[in-house]
Amino acid sequence: MPSHLSYVWLSQRQQVGPRMAAELLRAFGSPEAVYAADREALAKSPCGLRKVQVDALCDKDTGEAERIIEQCAKKDICIITPGDDAYPDRLRAIADPPLTLYVRGRWPDFDVLPGIAVVGTREATAYGLSTAESIGAALARAGFVTVSGMALGNDGAAHRGALRAGGLTVAVLAGGADVCYPPQHRSLMGDIMLSGAIVSEYPPGTEPKGTHYHARNRIISGLSVAAVIVEAGGYRSGALITARHALDQGRDVYAVPGALDAPQSKACNELIEKGEAALLRSPEALVRAYSGLLRVRPAEHRVQQAFARQTGEHPVPGAKSAWEDIRRREDQVEKRRRQAEEKASAPSEGKASTLPDGLREDERRIAELVMQGTDTVEELIERCGLPAPRVMSLVTMLEMDGILRREKGRLVMGRK
Repeated sequence: MPSHLSYVWLSQRQQVGPRMAAELLRAFGSPEAVYAADREALAKSPCGLRKVQVDALCDKDTGEAERIIEQCAKKDICIITPGDDAYPDRLRAIADPPLTLYVRGRWPDFDVLPGIAVVGTREATAYGLSTAESIGAALARAGFVTVSGMALGNDGAAHRGALRAGGLTVAVLAGGADVCYPPQHRSLMGDIMLSGAIVSEYPPGTEPKGTHYHARNRIISGLSVAAVIVEAGGYRSGALITARHALDQGRDVYAVPGALDAPQSKACNELIEKGEAALLRSPEALVRAYSGLLRVRPAEHRVQQAFARQTGEHPVPGAKSAWEDIRRREDQVEKRRRQAEEKASAPSEGKASTLPDGLREDERRIAELVMQGTDTVEELIERCGLPAPRVMSLVTMLEMDGILRREKGRLVMGRK
């Protein structure tokens, strides 16, 4: 059986789902082997299949899969599966990777051009729209792929910012790649296909529905090295679901701060307060954080120009001063970080370093700051300049290794 046919056949076993499908592929080695397995082999597999799942996998009819492949050929929709080189490694590594990606347009090489998700609420404010567009433009100008969901509001603004800056953007849909939703974005969808791609795990003709959006959001974060939440409408919003997926997948999460009394900014502010998201101080800070993943380092003046062009009019009163305040805070943090590095590199007086060999640079930086007296995670985040989720992860790993421990709520060196 041809590989794409077996992947599409497996993806159409509705009772199985992507997570169980990933376990089946690990257990049997290939979708062809899953297709060839009989009832006894399936029941004895280590996957813990339920009877309804075994029954679904014993249905060897490939008629629907063949019809989907024929439709894709007629509509110029490319099928990408985990067995293809074009399937991004980051997406392949998540717990529930989609078995099929149906793609229209120009599919980027995500292993070379890192993606960054920019998502938000449909009920966006003018400030949020301007911010999302400026972030999309800055990322595009630097060479990243802006990933979002093509929804009304912040998502659409992020796509438009990337397009106007002449960069690549990818929209992940909750319906078929040939189904435009919302219909108001038909023109935007066409523009994205010219300068990026439309992608879905659902076959052509699939109408979007509620359960699809939650699943769609894991792909948005899975394609990306980080996720930026611009605004969020509430605790059940798609933007927050994307943030949860990103955290589960080990991605960095950033949130754009907003006014304390703005409903669209409440969830973002709380993500920052809880340490689940790093405060995004400016689009340039985001570019600097991940520029090391790019083959060609971006020219910062071009990023700044893209940001300035997008935010030149500042349609919301106070928007310009808000970003300027964030930039000032960023400069202060950077200054403190440099001072900490200079202090860390200075020779110790009468005290030899007790740090073991083999620590990565970021781990050593955290440990040295604790040795110098920085004893809370909040202070570490402020002084080291790394994203909050990254700092929290590093602290946890250093505690597990016995290099750090907590004493009365404070971080200190070594085991008891």
